[in-house]
Amino acid sequence: MEKALQEKDIATYSCPMIETKVLPEEAKMNQFLKEMQNYDYIAFSSRKAIESFSIALAKHPEAKLYLQQITLCAIGKDAEFLKKELKISDVLLPDEASPMGIVAKLKTRPDISGKRIAVLAPWVKDIPEPDVVPDFTRALEAIQMQVTRIDAYTTCASEENIQNRFAELIRTKTASCLVFTSGAEIEVALQTCKKHHLSTDSLEIACFGPYTAAYARKKGLKVSIVAQDFSAFTGLATAIHQYYQNKK
Repeated sequence: MEKALQEKDIATYSCPMIETKVLPEEAKMNQFLKEMQNYDYIAFSSRKAIESFSIALAKHPEAKLYLQQITLCAIGKDAEFLKKELKISDVLLPDEASPMGIVAKLKTRPDISGKRIAVLAPWVKDIPEPDVVPDFTRALEAIQMQVTRIDAYTTCASEENIQNRFAELIRTKTASCLVFTSGAEIEVALQTCKKHHLSTDSLEIACFGPYTAAYARKKGLKVSIVAQDFSAFTGLATAIHQYYQNKK
């Protein structure tokens, strides 16, 4: 995201509010690989989920045989990353770059009822889980799929020194816009603001697509900028650049 903004000559202050970590020996992932042949689809909720799956697969190469009979689903640029990472050519890519886009794509398949799908998603640790993955699994169940959620990696708050830097940027009014690419980032940012008795009312809020924006509004934030093209970070960078150009 930072690179995309800098290419638009937008000054950035990097404060990653969350950390994502692939667990080297995740029991649930290892168990999933042993049972992978029982699934018809695998949906990746993020690039980190793909990375985790690829790492686990390298340790259990025998499971690669099952990939030929399973449809893999990924969104936006993650689909290209998945193809490259697993050296495959066929990935289900939805028209809308979102988990709900995957649901819409699967819904068009006449034989989808009863099919088994594994959703590789984060284990959200010590912060409230945003709506995206729970809404995704419920939507899959609504089209009569058998859904299993697999904890592929962990998402947690960033280290305290990063949160303190974020708070200082707001306190000193160094930053004029907060850019969020996920609901988890919003949760940690709001926790940090509450801890330091800070308000975001004077800041512009930019969100990576309508789902992140909806969650921001749900948490009480006033969203000014939403990327219309949320298949890649360049879409949000373009939206932010255009917003400030229009304000001149």
